[in-house]
Amino acid sequence: MNDQKPVEINKSRAKSKLSTSDLFFLSFGGQAPFISLLTFGTVMISLVGTQGAFAMLIATAVVALNGIVINRLSSRFKRGGGYYTYAYYALTERLGTSTGWVYLAYALSYGGTLLAGGAYVLYSILRMLPFTPSILLNQWLLALIVSGLASGLVIAGVRASAKYAMIMSTAEMIALVSLAIFFLRDSGWHFYNPFTVNLSPSLFEAVVFGLGIPTGYGSIAPLGYDASSKSIGKVAVAVVFYGGLLATFFFYSLGALDFTGNLVQYLLSDFGIVGAVILGFIALNDGTLGGMSYILANSRTLKAMSEDKVFPSILAKDIKGKPLYAEILIAGIFTSAVVALTNFMGLYGVFVILGGLAGIFNLFIHSSADLSLVRITAKRAKKHWWELSIGILATLVSIAVLIYSFTGFSPIMINIFLGWIVLGFFYLEIKEMLSSSSTED
Repeated sequence: MNDQKPVEINKSRAKSKLSTSDLFFLSFGGQAPFISLLTFGTVMISLVGTQGAFAMLIATAVVALNGIVINRLSSRFKRGGGYYTYAYYALTERLGTSTGWVYLAYALSYGGTLLAGGAYVLYSILRMLPFTPSILLNQWLLALIVSGLASGLVIAGVRASAKYAMIMSTAEMIALVSLAIFFLRDSGWHFYNPFTVNLSPSLFEAVVFGLGIPTGYGSIAPLGYDASSKSIGKVAVAVVFYGGLLATFFFYSLGALDFTGNLVQYLLSDFGIVGAVILGFIALNDGTLGGMSYILANSRTLKAMSEDKVFPSILAKDIKGKPLYAEILIAGIFTSAVVALTNFMGLYGVFVILGGLAGIFNLFIHSSADLSLVRITAKRAKKHWWELSIGILATLVSIAVLIYSFTGFSPIMINIFLGWIVLGFFYLEIKEMLSSSSTED
C-alpha cells in the first residue's frame, strides 16, 4: 500500500465551496432519473411486469453497498480525485493510476450516454411536432446544444453548476412524482402487492438493468477539492436511497397499468403538444444535468492525476479557485466525442454504445473501490470488521454482476475496454521511460 498520507494533502486548499445539499442535487442530476427511467425502466417493466418495483428495490440495495463503500473511503481521504485517489493510496500507485485512467473513460461514457440520451428523447419529441423547424431535426446539432449547455455551466463555475442542479433537479423530482400519481390515476387507483411468491425468472436480469438508475455517487466522489469528505460520504448513501425509492414508486405506478409499451408515446397521447413541450424540457434538462455532473467529476480526477505528474502539471493549476484548464479540456473532449459520434451513428447508436461501455468501466472502478476498502480495513480487521464485511460483500457482488453481464456485452465494446486498458499501459510505460532518460541525462 502506498505509504503517503493523503489526509495531509491539500490542507491549505480554499474553504469548501459546496454544501451537502449542493452535492445532493449534483449527484441526483448525475443519475439523470428521467432518461434512466424512460430507457432502463421500460426494459425492466417488459421483463418482470408488476414485479418492477420489487426489482428496483433489490437494485437499490445492491447499489447502496457501493454507496456505503464510497462513504467509508471518502471519510479517510481529504483529497479530491475519488476512485483514483482511493486506489492510489489504498492499493498501489500503478493500480491507482490504472483506476484513474479507467475512470476518465467511465465518466466520458456515462456522461456521454446521458447527453446523448437527453438529446435523443428531445429529438424524438421534436420529430412528432408539426411545427418543429427542420434545422432542429439535425441530431448532431441537438447533441451540440445539450453538450454545450453542460460544458458552459461547468466552466461558469462549480457554484453555478450546483445552483442549476438544485433548481432543475427539484423541478424534475416534482415532475416524476406527478407522473407516477398520474399513472396511478389512469389505472383507476389500482394498488397491488409487488412482493409475490412466484418470482419472475427474469427478475435478476431486470435488477441488472436497474443498477444504473440510482447510481449518482460516481459523479461526486472526485469532488474532494470542492466539498468536505464528510458531505460526500453522506450524499453517496442518501442519493442512492432517495433515487432508488423514487424509481420504485415510478415503477409501481407503471405496474398498476400493466404497462409494457413506449412511455413517451403514451404520455403524448394523453398530454398532446403541451406534454411534448414539457417532456422536451425535462429531457434537455436531464441530459444537461447528467453531462454537467460527469464533466465536473472528470476534471477533478484529471486535476488529481496531474498533481501526481501522470498528466502535464498545468492541468492541475487553479485559476480563480478551480482547475480551469482541466475543465476546458474535459468539456471539449465530451462535446467533440458526443457530436462526432452522433454524426456517424446517430443519437440512438451513441446512447447504446456509450451506455454499454459505461457499464463495463463502472464494474472496474467500483471493484477497485471495494478492494481499496478491504485493503485499508484488513490490517485492523477486529476494529473495522463492519467496514471489512461491507467491502468483501460489495466486492463479491461486483464480481458476480461482472460475470453475469460481461457475456451480454458486444465484442466491439469489450475490445474498446481492453484497448483502453492497453493504451493506458503503453502511455504510462512510455512516460516512465522518458522520465528515466531525462534523469540520466
